[in-house]
Amino acid sequence: MQLFRGLVIGAILGGILYAFLTYWLHAIDWLAAISSVSLALAVLAVVGTRRDYKGDAFDAAWRAASPDLPPVSDRAALEQAQVHIPGPTGPHKRAGS
Repeated sequence: MQLFRGLVIGAILGGILYAFLTYWLHAIDWLAAISSVSLALAVLAVVGTRRDYKGDAFDAAWRAASPDLPPVSDRAALEQAQVHIPGPTGPHKRAGS
């Protein structure tokens, strides 16, 4: 669904940019087409890959199926929860000093 939504929004914004560049700015057609397709692909990449309610449903299903494993969306929490191993303390001598 998100991919389709990204495709539609990208096509609409790309068409608006193409019309703006060709009619009001009198741009070269191939340059306006490349610009509008680039914008449409960028919008498709952003909108098509964002999370939606299905992502939350997948996490809930993951938690129900395997309660001993961490949820997929908790990567940041897992990285912050790692044990900090302290480094050596005190003055250090370099080799050859």
